[in-house]
Amino acid sequence: MLDKILQDYGLSKTEAQSYLAVLELGVAPVSTIARRSGENRVTVYSALKNLVKKGIAIETPKQKTAYYTVISPEKLIKKMEDKYQAIKDALPQFMAIANKYDTTPQVKFFEWLEWIKQLYDDILSSEKNMIYAFLWVWTVSPKLLTYLNLHFLPQRSKLGIHAKVLLCNEEKKNEYSGFSSSKRFLTEYRVVDSDMAKFHNEINIYGTNKVSLVMFSENEMSGIIIQSEKLHATLKSIFDLVRCIPDQTCFQKKKQTKKKSSLPKKGMKSSTKSSSRKT
Repeated sequence: MLDKILQDYGLSKTEAQSYLAVLELGVAPVSTIARRSGENRVTVYSALKNLVKKGIAIETPKQKTAYYTVISPEKLIKKMEDKYQAIKDALPQFMAIANKYDTTPQVKFFEWLEWIKQLYDDILSSEKNMIYAFLWVWTVSPKLLTYLNLHFLPQRSKLGIHAKVLLCNEEKKNEYSGFSSSKRFLTEYRVVDSDMAKFHNEINIYGTNKVSLVMFSENEMSGIIIQSEKLHATLKSIFDLVRCIPDQTCFQKKKQTKKKSSLPKKGMKSSTKSSSRKT
């Protein structure tokens, strides 16, 4: 069982068995390690040499005999984590190579709540710290809304990712924590008049080339991430265009009280005129 776990993390079968044997023995020569692991002495010797090169085993000569010990499981895990982190840090460079000649948009589909959470996690992993979104909160699943309010928004704020949002739906806006606590969640809102436009889903424009579309009602819980520089630029331009429209055109207007007209109504004579006639 344990040797298979080690194999999954890059060790060969003999290397994994040799590591476990030495871990149990503490310090031992090749012959003892081979007997404990049940492998051929020459094969075990070669595996131990590889473990030494990888920094997992240590070779110590004693009276013309090589003795071996291995690092602790905690240090082994740390070494594996460091390797994973190194690859993760270099991911943008790998992606740049992979996408250099590939102009075909990459599309990923997500269904059901747990998968939709992964879509939002992708937004949080964006290399840029600004998200542009079209948002409608009328039909959001209560479970998804809870996730957004308690996890996504606080995590986005913690990571310092700002958002500019065009929110359609005046009545339900306060159910979304991002609106009621916009400063805390680094969010700038404009509420679009629902008579002028209806965003029945959510569109997020983020990173340098990603767009996500989320259908978040209970009966159509699904989402898409499209990786395309041209689509990203197009929707970002539409977003900027809508934000440039004057407030009185399509954004929520404050109710204004009608001012009483100072002009006299037809059929009524002004007091000034009547007084001048008397004089």
